[in-house]
Amino acid sequence: MIGTHLTADLIGRLEDDFKFKKDNVNHLIDELILADGQKLLYDRGITALETAVLEQIEVVNKKIQKVVKAYKARIEDDCKSDLFWRVAEVDLGAGTGGMDKVTLECTRLKLNYDVFDTVIEGSGSAYRGSGGRVGVGIGSTIAFVGSTGIVTYYPVNKSYGNELVDENYLTANVNFINDHKFGFSTKNKFGLKIYSEPYDKDIGDTLVSEFIGICTAGFKEVIVMEDFISIGNTIGAGQLIVCDKPGVIFPGTKVVGIGTTVFNLRKFNIPGISTSTNATTVGIVSISVACGVGVSAPDDDDGNFVDFRILNDPPDVNFDDGRKRYDLSFDQDPFTPQTISIATTSTIGTGISVYIDNSGHPTSAQSWDRMMKDFPVEFGGQKEPKVGAGKALYRDGFDHAPIGFGGDRAQEGDTLTVQVNSGFGTDLSSPTYANTPITLYEELSSCSTAVNDAIDDAIAAADAAEAELNGKNSDNLILLEASNALRTERNGIQLGIHGMRRVLYTLNEELDRFKKLQKQLKKKNVSDVVE
Repeated sequence: MIGTHLTADLIGRLEDDFKFKKDNVNHLIDELILADGQKLLYDRGITALETAVLEQIEVVNKKIQKVVKAYKARIEDDCKSDLFWRVAEVDLGAGTGGMDKVTLECTRLKLNYDVFDTVIEGSGSAYRGSGGRVGVGIGSTIAFVGSTGIVTYYPVNKSYGNELVDENYLTANVNFINDHKFGFSTKNKFGLKIYSEPYDKDIGDTLVSEFIGICTAGFKEVIVMEDFISIGNTIGAGQLIVCDKPGVIFPGTKVVGIGTTVFNLRKFNIPGISTSTNATTVGIVSISVACGVGVSAPDDDDGNFVDFRILNDPPDVNFDDGRKRYDLSFDQDPFTPQTISIATTSTIGTGISVYIDNSGHPTSAQSWDRMMKDFPVEFGGQKEPKVGAGKALYRDGFDHAPIGFGGDRAQEGDTLTVQVNSGFGTDLSSPTYANTPITLYEELSSCSTAVNDAIDDAIAAADAAEAELNGKNSDNLILLEASNALRTERNGIQLGIHGMRRVLYTLNEELDRFKKLQKQLKKKNVSDVVE
């Protein structure tokens, strides 16, 4: 027996350690919130600069989108068609007199088609071997039947763009064109490409309130020089207060209480504040540490009004067992993976860097390990993902529309089975239906002047907007250089926040361990031995 109060001593020691660690956690959280508050001015500067560029980009993209609509209107006017026959299946030698039976399906132009096989069945072909069925360009091509009956094979989408059709079919002189955008014209759109890494993730909105204020050196009160009724209910004890002017508020100073007084704001002529009365209710914010330097309105040093900000935990901060959890795993790499995306109005200003993009690459965000960029691919090396602002697709369509037997217009999904002389379904220039020659397409009437002018006008407007954007390219590059320079400063703060969150993870792990040990020591079978 070591001592009669060993259990109590151990529990007491753990409680002291727990309190010490918890005080460290709370202090570090205050430092984290203050650091996040320091980012605010950088955030605003970055957002303002990039918004100016994004607004110009959106003007161009909207003009381009109007061209898309003009092309679509031409299809709807029925002087162009976006429907065509495709070869769905060929049954070799199954028709009358040994002709091939070919099943066609009416298909609408798309950028990405369903992955399907053009199937050849029968046993009469030297190219087939022993019989059965052959998929032409297995799951990768679409067999487009032109208005002259010649079949051209295209990849169903970009993923299959570098795959060739079946080798046996190549021997039969298949006409293959590596262009999954057939039937469309394309135009690269503009965008802002954002590079983001784990350390730049924001902890949330820590800003509670912002106001113009005054205070006297050595006093623990800040007067809110605004209508306090509109902001007073957001300020509360325990929140941190900071000031733009150095030396006024010491780091870690908190709100201890709030009150009100009546003030004549009219004589101060504060920008953005209008009042028709000489008596306005303003707030008195009591703080934990006296102001180090006095502030007047406007300030005597430079004639500007001084801003104060109230900071607190974000509304969605995680709480666990009564503790605020800003944790990040200590193993969390701050730099990997890097994610590349295109900015929207909701993501503008985020990330570690930003650049103008006009590459036409797909808009889907992608991640990669940029640390592996200098390694050979065979040893795990990676190339930067191709992310861009995307392309606008102008639906060119065709001068002919597909028709069925009897001359009625075919609708999307309709099928038609015809017979042709042997040729693997590559030449449908003389098809028959029920032993009667048929026509697969009808020629459309010419588009009206109004329809063509609408397209020409939309293209001219888009070209003019693009020319204006390109004319401002040097100015926009300067704006983005300034934005990235501000980002460099903000990135330093974000790295610090990331590091604090990793330390918080370790401290909270220790607190969890202490609590668990306290519970174990309080169990009767343990306390009976260690007493």
